[in-house]
Amino acid sequence: MSQKVAKKTRVIWFVLPALLCMTFVHVIPIIWGAYISFLDLDIYTLAQWTKAPFIGLQNYVQIFTSKFAVGQKYLRSIYTVIIYGLITIPVGYVIGMLVALLLNRKFVGRTLVRGLILLPYITPDSVAYNVWRFIFQARIGLVNKYLLRWGIIKEPVIWLVGERALYPVIISSIWKGWPFACLILLAGLQSIPLELYEAAKIDGASKMQQFWRITFPMLQPVTKTLLVLNAIWNFHAFNQFYILLGSDPGKAHVPSTFIMQEAFKNLHYGRGSAMAVILMLIIMVLTVFSLLVKRGGSHES
Repeated sequence: MSQKVAKKTRVIWFVLPALLCMTFVHVIPIIWGAYISFLDLDIYTLAQWTKAPFIGLQNYVQIFTSKFAVGQKYLRSIYTVIIYGLITIPVGYVIGMLVALLLNRKFVGRTLVRGLILLPYITPDSVAYNVWRFIFQARIGLVNKYLLRWGIIKEPVIWLVGERALYPVIISSIWKGWPFACLILLAGLQSIPLELYEAAKIDGASKMQQFWRITFPMLQPVTKTLLVLNAIWNFHAFNQFYILLGSDPGKAHVPSTFIMQEAFKNLHYGRGSAMAVILMLIIMVLTVFSLLVKRGGSHES
């Protein structure tokens, strides 16, 4: 009995540092942010934050009411990040699937090519998106240069400001994100038994029939996990918008960039905290859903 107690005590001592780090880095800031969201905390009340007026759910009402300017912008940021995800996630998945199918074949230099396709994904965001920002510059960017040369446009288009600002972010995000989808799907392809394809060939199944009857169904657990993870990361989107479009993307705001602007530029800390709490709840729901998907996938297998 004493040995069991000693083992449990040893385990607790090993886990304790991680628990303390999680508490100070995650738990306390979350509780603190949730508390601030119920206060009228701004630049005027920050000096004596303990005496900041308690306003209950007023911050939440403002960010979800379209008659307030902040509410209109926050709701639009949620709409923008959803549209952004509905385009980047499926397109990145399709590109990743096509490249994974090619890399699953045997050819000379396959290992080298597999390494090269990861370059966009492993490139630091600050480097990758600054390059894309240069590409989409109105006067010296490569996009306008070739569009003008091909006669598609008659004058340089301003891509990084206004209604078109979302397009560069979507294109650059697809370029940077599809290698991860390819890597995951390629691992899934290599786990499919070859006997299934051999049996399908004997039965006279075409390549397309083999894909829809064998490959795609067998990749469903991997696909579900990949899509849910991408949905979670989609709501975290910040670097690509901030680097490409600056601190004030205008109508291309997403929740993360708008929270930063409202809390640290406009100095409305209470409203910024309320927005952060809503974003955290959305991500928590998606995380729980991803865990349920993984559990369902493990039961199916």
